[in-house]
Amino acid sequence: MNSEENLKRPNDLTELKAMIVKTGLTLPEQQERAARMALTNPELIAFGTVASVALKCSVSPSTVVRVATALGFASFRDFKTFFRQHLKTSRLAEQSINTARHAPPIPNR
Repeated sequence: MNSEENLKRPNDLTELKAMIVKTGLTLPEQQERAARMALTNPELIAFGTVASVALKCSVSPSTVVRVATALGFASFRDFKTFFRQHLKTSRLAEQSINTARHAPPIPNR
Protein backbone atom coordinates (compact mmCIF):
# COMPACT_ATOMS: atom_id res chain seq x y z
CA MET A 1 0.00 0.00 0.00
CA ASN A 2 1.35 3.40 -0.86
CA SER A 3 0.89 6.63 1.08
CA GLU A 4 -1.80 7.87 -1.33
CA GLU A 5 -4.40 5.41 -0.04
CA ASN A 6 -6.43 6.48 2.99
CA LEU A 7 -5.94 4.57 6.21
CA LYS A 8 -8.31 4.46 9.17
CA ARG A 9 -7.10 6.45 12.16
CA PRO A 10 -5.59 4.05 14.71
CA ASN A 11 -6.73 4.04 18.34
CA ASP A 12 -3.33 3.57 19.95
CA LEU A 13 0.36 3.26 19.14
CA THR A 14 0.28 -0.54 19.04
CA GLU A 15 -2.55 -0.40 16.51
CA LEU A 16 -0.65 2.20 14.47
CA LYS A 17 2.45 0.00 14.29
CA ALA A 18 0.36 -3.07 13.41
CA MET A 19 -1.48 -1.11 10.70
CA ILE A 20 1.82 -0.07 9.11
CA VAL A 21 3.04 -3.68 9.04
CA LYS A 22 -0.29 -5.18 7.94
CA THR A 23 -0.83 -2.77 5.06
CA GLY A 24 2.79 -2.81 3.93
CA LEU A 25 2.68 0.98 3.96
CA THR A 26 5.53 2.53 2.02
CA LEU A 27 6.40 6.18 2.30
CA PRO A 28 8.84 8.38 0.43
CA GLU A 29 12.25 8.57 2.14
CA GLN A 30 11.69 11.87 3.95
CA GLN A 31 8.22 10.87 5.14
CA GLU A 32 9.57 7.55 6.35
CA ARG A 33 12.29 9.37 8.31
CA ALA A 34 9.67 11.53 10.02
CA ALA A 35 7.38 8.53 10.69
CA ARG A 36 10.21 6.53 12.24
CA MET A 37 11.13 9.49 14.43
CA ALA A 38 7.50 9.79 15.57
CA LEU A 39 7.29 6.10 16.48
CA THR A 40 10.57 6.06 18.38
CA ASN A 41 10.17 9.48 20.01
CA PRO A 42 6.45 10.05 20.63
CA GLU A 43 7.20 13.02 22.89
CA LEU A 44 8.63 14.84 19.87
CA ILE A 45 5.21 14.86 18.22
CA ALA A 46 3.21 15.23 21.44
CA PHE A 47 4.97 18.40 22.52
CA GLY A 48 6.40 19.72 19.27
CA THR A 49 5.15 21.96 16.53
CA VAL A 50 5.13 21.13 12.85
CA ALA A 51 8.22 23.33 12.48
CA SER A 52 10.14 21.81 15.42
CA VAL A 53 9.37 18.24 14.29
CA ALA A 54 10.44 19.10 10.74
CA LEU A 55 13.70 20.59 12.00
CA LYS A 56 14.46 17.54 14.18
CA CYS A 57 13.73 15.16 11.27
CA SER A 58 15.55 17.30 8.67
CA VAL A 59 12.43 17.51 6.50
CA SER A 60 10.04 20.26 5.47
CA PRO A 61 6.99 21.15 7.58
CA SER A 62 4.72 19.98 4.75
CA THR A 63 6.38 16.56 4.91
CA VAL A 64 5.45 16.27 8.59
CA VAL A 65 1.82 17.08 7.76
CA ARG A 66 1.87 14.54 4.92
CA VAL A 67 3.14 11.85 7.30
CA ALA A 68 0.26 12.52 9.68
CA THR A 69 -2.33 12.21 6.93
CA ALA A 70 -0.60 9.17 5.37
CA LEU A 71 -0.90 7.43 8.74
CA GLY A 72 -4.65 8.03 8.93
CA PHE A 73 -4.85 11.28 10.87
CA ALA A 74 -7.01 14.23 9.85
CA SER A 75 -4.27 16.78 10.58
CA PHE A 76 -1.05 17.38 12.46
CA ARG A 77 -3.18 18.52 15.41
CA ASP A 78 -4.95 15.13 15.39
CA PHE A 79 -1.54 13.38 15.15
CA LYS A 80 -0.26 15.44 18.08
CA THR A 81 -3.36 14.67 20.18
CA PHE A 82 -2.91 10.95 19.45
CA PHE A 83 0.69 10.99 20.74
CA ARG A 84 -0.23 13.08 23.79
CA GLN A 85 -2.93 10.54 24.65
CA HIS A 86 -0.42 7.72 24.15
CA LEU A 87 2.03 9.34 26.58
CA LYS A 88 -0.72 10.06 29.10
CA THR A 89 -1.97 6.46 28.97
CA SER A 90 1.58 5.11 29.25
CA ARG A 91 2.32 7.28 32.28
CA LEU A 92 -0.93 6.30 34.00
CA ALA A 93 -0.17 2.61 33.44
CA GLU A 94 3.36 3.09 34.76
CA GLN A 95 2.08 4.96 37.84
CA SER A 96 -0.45 2.21 38.50
CA ILE A 97 2.27 -0.45 38.34
CA ASN A 98 4.55 1.56 40.62
CA THR A 99 1.74 2.16 43.11
CA ALA A 100 0.95 -1.56 43.18
CA ARG A 101 4.61 -2.41 43.76
CA HIS A 102 4.84 -0.08 46.75
CA ALA A 103 1.46 -0.78 48.28
CA PRO A 104 1.50 -2.45 51.68
CA PRO A 105 0.58 -6.11 51.64
CA ILE A 106 -3.07 -6.96 52.22
CA PRO A 107 -3.39 -8.84 55.52
CA ASN A 108 -5.00 -12.28 55.47
CA ARG A 109 -8.23 -12.51 57.42
